[in-house]
Amino acid sequence: MQITSYTDYALRVLLYLAMSQGKQANITEIADFYKISRNHLVKIVHQLGSKGFVKTTRGKGGGLTLQRPPEEISLGDVVRSMENHFNWVECFDPAQQSCRMLPGCGLKHLLARAGSAYLEILDAATLADALSKTIPIELPATKYPLTLMLIEDEIKD
Repeated sequence: MQITSYTDYALRVLLYLAMSQGKQANITEIADFYKISRNHLVKIVHQLGSKGFVKTTRGKGGGLTLQRPPEEISLGDVVRSMENHFNWVECFDPAQQSCRMLPGCGLKHLLARAGSAYLEILDAATLADALSKTIPIELPATKYPLTLMLIEDEIKD
């Protein structure tokens, strides 16, 4: 089971906003922090806004904030909103039914169950849960003063 970089970046934006403790952030700031394309983030933030995860305020003093508290944002909802499909393998896509093992292959059924379990776990988790295993760190002084957090596992590596 794998998510696209588009969805990965969407989750990173939400984590960044959640860790910003209610302060507005902007796309350039987030792009610089993660070292990812600003243009790519514009599309992602637009979709996050249209799906009700992010509130955007235009103009001077504007920026991005979470639309809801982290405890109310389901990771399963985010992943489903950002992914185009869940065709784990070609036989899940009706347009790609070229496998010679169909319709008798049991792999499709097993992968479907695994995909359901994957999404079920994400459905049970919130953005707040993703933040719960973090420890605060101080970033070097930048033009974006902000305390962010790293995941404990990343620190141990």
